[in-house]
This record gives sequence, structure tokens and C-alpha cells, in this order.
Amino acid sequence: AGLAQVRIMAEKGLDQHGQGYEDDLANAIIHAVDQGANILSNSWGGYEESTLLHDAIKYAYEHGVLVVAAAGNEAWNIKTYPAAHDEVIAVTATNVSDDPASFTNFGNWVELAAPGVHIYSTIYDNGYIYLSGTSMACPHVSGVAALVWSQFPNATRDWVRLWLRYTADDLGDPGFDVYYGYGRINAEKAVGEPLNHDLVILDLEVPPYIEPGNVGKFNSTLFNFGKSSETNL
Repeated sequence: AGLAQVRIMAEKGLDQHGQGYEDDLANAIIHAVDQGANILSNSWGGYEESTLLHDAIKYAYEHGVLVVAAAGNEAWNIKTYPAAHDEVIAVTATNVSDDPASFTNFGNWVELAAPGVHIYSTIYDNGYIYLSGTSMACPHVSGVAALVWSQFPNATRDWVRLWLRYTADDLGDPGFDVYYGYGRINAEKAVGEPLNHDLVILDLEVPPYIEPGNVGKFNSTLFNFGKSSETNL
């Protein structure tokens, strides 16, 4: 709510103690998708993979929804679900110094980092309090995604997801790393104007060896982050 002036729908999947059942969470996800949600912000998770919840996540993904989830707060690299699913942006937490929060989970399954320490947040019974956790970092990513989609209303879900990576600040080890993923989100850069020519290769499959005189097949996915259509390429 503090990052983007957009419509927000709260789905009740857990009780007042933060506990609940898989079917309630799955129904909340499906209901949100059926109501036209574009982004799902999930500040919850667990360490056991659930086929039911994964099916609900895939239902959202198949409908073009951007799914974001908290990576967890135990300071270890064990995968948390739904964050660790390929369809989901797993979010780690940073502190005021842009260092990884002492509690944040990490691993090669995380994607982005966001502020998650001493965040002024809503609390039960119409109150506000300072809280810390990847549950505070997750909605920062969701909010910036909403800003991006407001700025580029014709963008696809995958374009927005890659754009968040592309405009993130690369902290820690150069490139992808297990604490920041592709970087700490940067709202200012994310709503900035793309360059005239800016193509990004998402993946590239090449054969290990091509015999001289033979034809090799290369498969690649490219995203155009530029203002030009690049139709001549």
C-alpha cells in the first residue's frame, strides 16, 4: 500500500496465530486469481512441499499472475515453499546497511532481495508496529512490481519479472548470489524509461559440439527492454 496506489485484496488463508490448512491457502490463491489479481504477495511459507499448494501456484502462473513469496527467517539455505517454486519470486531480506539480514534464508533458489528489518507495518486491531522478516521484504517486491505494471501497462508477467531483476542493484558477489539473488530491488530504476536498444538473453541452449560442415541448433529466449521494437533483428 505504501509503494503503489493500486487496488489491494486481502485473502484470509491463516488464523490469528499465523496457522492454517493447505486447502484454505490454495482456495485463497485460486479465489484471488479468479477475481482478476495480477500479483500475489505471500508473506508465509513452510519447509514441506505441498502438491496441492503447488497446483494452486501453477494455476496462478498459467493465468499470467506474478507470484511473490517470503524466503523464510531461519538463516539457513533449506528451501521454503511456496517461495522456492520456479513459478515464484523468492525474496530475501536486507537491513538498513544493505547487508543480508541476520535471519534471512538464502540459497540458489532465491531471486530478489528487499528491505526487511525494522519496517513500519500494520498489525492486528488497527495498529502499527516495527517488524522484521522476509514477510516485510516480500511486499516491497510486490509493490515495486505494481509500480512497474502501472508504468508499463502492456507488459507481460515475465517481462515484469525480468525487469525487476534487470533494474535491481547488484550487491554482494557480482551477478547472482545466494543472499541477494539478482539484487536488491530499486524502485526508481524500475519505473525509469527503458533505453532505445536493450536486449537481454534469458537463457541459451547450445550443442556441446558441432561437427565441421554440419548445422547446429541454438535455442534462446530474449527479452526486449528497449523502446525500439527491434524488428530488424
